[in-house]
Parts: sequence; C-alpha cells; structure tokens
Amino acid sequence: MATQVWKRRRQGFTLIEMLIVIVVIAILATLVIPRLMGAARKAKETQLRGNLKQIRDAIERFEANMAAWPPALTDIMAADGSAISADFDGNGGSVDRAAYDGPYLVTGDGNLPKDPFTGAADWTYDNTTGAVHSSTTLTALDGSRYADW
Repeated sequence: MATQVWKRRRQGFTLIEMLIVIVVIAILATLVIPRLMGAARKAKETQLRGNLKQIRDAIERFEANMAAWPPALTDIMAADGSAISADFDGNGGSVDRAAYDGPYLVTGDGNLPKDPFTGAADWTYDNTTGAVHSSTTLTALDGSRYADW
C-alpha cells in the first residue's frame, strides 16, 4: 500500500519545478526575442536599400535618355512619353516626350515600390537633383536616419 501512495504523489510537478521551468523560459526569451526583432529590422533595411537602388537606377536612366530629371517620380514608370507629368524638370530642363524610351522601372503591380517602413510609396523626391529618399523619420540600426540614405 505504501507504494501506491508514493505513485499517486509523483503524478504531477511541484510548484518549485514549475517556477524553475518558467524562469528558464523567461531567460531564454530575453536572449532570443531581441535578436529576432533585430533580424526583422535588418530585413526591412535590406529591402529599403534595394528599393532605393531600383528607383535611383531608373531615375538615372531617365535622365541619361531625356537630359532632364523626371518631373515626378512616377514618370519613371510611364508607358510612353505622352504619360509624363510635365514638360520640364525642377531645373527648367526640357523633357523631350518623343525621346522617351521607358518605362525605366517595371514592377509586378505597376506601382512604385513601397517603403518597407511606411508601407507606402511615399518617397521624398527632388526633381532638381534626381535625389530620392525614404520619408520615414526612423533611425537605422547603425544610427543613421533612413531619410538620409
């Protein structure tokens, strides 16, 4: 009969054992979660760099072909010269619609790539210099501002 009582008592975990397991899980979580969050942020940074490179390359091809900056950022995706938004860039350079050889950027959905941090194609574009940047106010993992990239 003594053995039956012993078996009945050992069918569960003691409160101390449960607390030890919870503490171990909490310690592991404090080590793993920041690394996972950093990995997600790093992936967004990589995507932002890639999107900026695509857009900047398209702007440079537009400028090389047209001898003027795109009047609007969406002009790099225009189907033909008649779809360009204006006849002059920010410097007053003439946009020769007949010389247009685009689109200079083609995406799957036909829209500008989205900024991974804002979730929208809300890029900051200067049609006097052809410069394009992220519109987010966030700071990168390296301490620089995304808007300065």
